[in-house]
Amino acid sequence: MKKHVILSVGDIIVDASIDSIGILLSRVRHIDMIEDDFYVWEIRWIRHDNPYHETPFTAHLEEEELKTSIVVGLREWHSVNGGTFEL
Repeated sequence: MKKHVILSVGDIIVDASIDSIGILLSRVRHIDMIEDDFYVWEIRWIRHDNPYHETPFTAHLEEEELKTSIVVGLREWHSVNGGTFEL
């Protein structure tokens, strides 16, 4: 199922648990000599309930964790390329 979630810069992530909307800014490859290489997304989060008065913050999420949270329904994903994931 995760293979159907193709993330891109500019995609919107909605996280109801923190009442925030995130914009994917960049994808960074992390090289690990012991574990497999992995990718991390830089996300700019904005509070959904009051976007003009809350300072946006940037966080990083590991790509597979982000995809899993989308597939299991913890976060909504809206792609700039028209993709989405529905259970």
